[in-house]
Amino acid sequence: VRSLVALNLHNYGSGRNPWGNLKPDYLEKRGFVEAQADDGLLEIFGLKHGWHASFVMAELISAKHIAQAAALRLELRGGEWKEAFMQMDGEPWKLPMSKDYTTVVEIKRVPFQSVMISGE
Repeated sequence: VRSLVALNLHNYGSGRNPWGNLKPDYLEKRGFVEAQADDGLLEIFGLKHGWHASFVMAELISAKHIAQAAALRLELRGGEWKEAFMQMDGEPWKLPMSKDYTTVVEIKRVPFQSVMISGE
């Protein structure tokens, strides 16, 4: 896997469904549940190569199913690579990495506080 994606919606990349519409027996065998936008779970999948990503985006195949989780923690360490290419909500950035220390990326749900504003 060369690209790791954590998704909390059904669609990705202009409305594609890379997780796919999985059969109930496949879900049960692998310990997955059907993906829902409001279930509090991230669908974590991988793309192997450019051609694999192309087939997934054309919805000819699904991505490599890795896990479903409520939170994700990535610990990245540089070396030969000085940066990791990241993207969040469609916005790309380069995450600097060092071979001397670990860079941690955590993705988790945080409580949302609704604030009502009165018209007064």
